[in-house]
Amino acid sequence: MRFKDYILMALRNIWRQKLRSVLTIFAIVIGATSVTIMLATVFSLKSFMIKQLESNGVFQQVAVSPQTDISWDNRSSGGNCNDCTKLTDDLASKIAARPHVTGVARQTNMWQFEALTFGTQKLRTEQMVAYDANGVLVDDVVAGRSITDADKEGVVTLSSDYADKLGFKHNYQGLVGKQIGLFTSNYYTGAGSDPKKQAEDQQAWFSSHPGADGRDYKPQPVTLTATVIGITQSERDRYTIRVPLAWARGMQLDQRYEVTPAAQQAAQAACQAARTPNCNSRGEPTLTTVDMLAKNGYNSFVVKVDKASNAASVAKDIRSTYKVGAADAQSQIKQELSIFNILGLVLGGIGGIALIVAAVGVVNTMVMAILERTREIGVMRAVGARRSTVSRVFTFEASLLGFLGGVVGLAVGYGLVLLANPFINKQLQSNNIQSANIIMLPLWLVIGVVALTTAIGLLAGLYPARRAAKLDPVEALHYE
Repeated sequence: MRFKDYILMALRNIWRQKLRSVLTIFAIVIGATSVTIMLATVFSLKSFMIKQLESNGVFQQVAVSPQTDISWDNRSSGGNCNDCTKLTDDLASKIAARPHVTGVARQTNMWQFEALTFGTQKLRTEQMVAYDANGVLVDDVVAGRSITDADKEGVVTLSSDYADKLGFKHNYQGLVGKQIGLFTSNYYTGAGSDPKKQAEDQQAWFSSHPGADGRDYKPQPVTLTATVIGITQSERDRYTIRVPLAWARGMQLDQRYEVTPAAQQAAQAACQAARTPNCNSRGEPTLTTVDMLAKNGYNSFVVKVDKASNAASVAKDIRSTYKVGAADAQSQIKQELSIFNILGLVLGGIGGIALIVAAVGVVNTMVMAILERTREIGVMRAVGARRSTVSRVFTFEASLLGFLGGVVGLAVGYGLVLLANPFINKQLQSNNIQSANIIMLPLWLVIGVVALTTAIGLLAGLYPARRAAKLDPVEALHYE
């Protein structure tokens, strides 16, 4: 018999027992739909996350920190370290000249601020950062714009979770252009403070509190005014304020009016020259300024490489050359995303159980078909059909049941995806994620599901087909 003849005969036999065939196919449809939906959801989400990271250039980035035990997750937590290599402007220039490096963004964390104020609202500052606006780090802006190299001071961007708490959840653009206050800690001496007035206030306080412990004195905090120029997408629920690096450098200045040792010695010398009795002259206080960013170095660098495939080698080169910590995003993030593979196996296994149950149904259907068509099998054998021909007839029939179940299951799964995507799109838009229809059926899944159900049907039909082929022709012809 030709292949076409087997298919036509299988279709006729399936159609002969319509209800039983439909119920058997329905069982396969349930399993195929489950596998389709579960795997499509898991791997579509994985693909969506990878595309989001690729669009932000994360896979082309290497994080550099003073600590050598850095990982990508704690890349921005670097700080002072006695035995660590300090991250300086000079080091940034050297790294920028390394092979495959296309740019370096210096980054510093701001710990001088305690709260953000807007009208009568006051929110705690959880993360405040500044970095080079040179294109190495790209903000996911949902309203307004990101900070540019031309911005110097008085401007900020806020993450969307801050905007939500300030009452602009569905109107981020409404917050752009508004002014907020940045409430500093008590001992803030950076840009925007008045070190001379602080010194005068401190002297006046000690004069009115003779014998008081210096720890009791708490200078007044400062509130800096800033204009919101953009709202960025929140990252892992981390409330973030971003400021220009030039402004951050000024914020980290340590400005104090104090009497220097040289001034004190000069005052004492003048007093002694005048032969003043009980000389206790105090020198004139002068402004001293220490650039704490230059003194302590940056918290971290973000290095951009020319291709994602070079990120790991560049990280290794930086670690060995400059004795700093360096971690590329690609290896760690892909390791984290491997959870989707595990989840896919688990969910696929659950759907596979449904297919196994369906396979039992196929075996039962085919055994019943053999009992009903015993005389027919005897006639086939009597007119010269070989056992292999009889076996193939039933094997093709079982495989066709699996194939039809897989095709219908895919169609149902695709329909559910079409229904689910609009709902998911609304959720993404409400969270300001500019993506749509992220759940899809990849070609490998379409082919895989049909092949799997067809194979299950084929395997389930092997036993009934073998049983049919072994029937004795004479006994089959006398079967009632």
